[in-house]
Amino acid sequence: MKKPHMLIMLITLFISSCATRRPVDVQEPPHKVTKDVISERLKKAGNQVEVKKTLSDVVMIDHQYFKIAYNFKRRLPEYVTYQLTADNLRSKSAERNNKFIPDPILVEKNIPYVVTAEYTKSGYDRGHLAPSADFAWDQDANNKTFVMSNMAPQTPGLNRDAWKRLEDQVRKWACGEEKITVITGPVLADNLPRMKSGLEIPQDFFKIIIDETAPKKTIAFLYHQTDKGNVLNERIVPMNNVEKATGIALQKDFPELRNEKMRVPASLNEWKEADCR
Repeated sequence: MKKPHMLIMLITLFISSCATRRPVDVQEPPHKVTKDVISERLKKAGNQVEVKKTLSDVVMIDHQYFKIAYNFKRRLPEYVTYQLTADNLRSKSAERNNKFIPDPILVEKNIPYVVTAEYTKSGYDRGHLAPSADFAWDQDANNKTFVMSNMAPQTPGLNRDAWKRLEDQVRKWACGEEKITVITGPVLADNLPRMKSGLEIPQDFFKIIIDETAPKKTIAFLYHQTDKGNVLNERIVPMNNVEKATGIALQKDFPELRNEKMRVPASLNEWKEADCR
């Protein structure tokens, strides 16, 4: 028969080992937070956050330079949108600081958020949706792109290769067309795989570019986590495909997409390219 003090030591060791398995700074399971709870938290919020009525679990976060439609139950963005101009891209006064931080607006409003430690040893990159390079013209803007609400898990092959090539191309179009609007996000399908932290891993990502100068046009892309290299031509899709995949009524959220005079979709050779140097 084991002595009482030995039994107490064994129980203590067991509890300690279980406690170490909990991910650092991970929030309580997001499904415990209801829309009513979030609405109550937002009653005293300023104009930085507003409930988005078209998506039941989404709040809009205004980071001044870009806006995020943030799904607080899944702790991932539905989409991020911003304008990109040639004038801004010609100015490169900011440095990339690589300081990933929890979204301070979500922290302040006590809305479920993501911390950078959740990606540690996951095999996935913290993939920017509003890329740092699009905001190299202002240090404050560039710093804000590192909020974790602007991230989604991406494989290194996608984030550092295929997706980066797409982002580079979008900047060339912004320089050639002078002014564009970008809408980009993950496809938050059902039953997605998860990282150890519980954060879901989207399998597809979309990007929509709207040319704001005449003749107006738009183009949409749907990329996959397995993509590598230059797959630009293969990933062009009709706007309806993005809406079906995401379940987001993008043409309702962005009325300019319903403009009868807008070319939808425009082919690659219709877009002007330039280098903003």
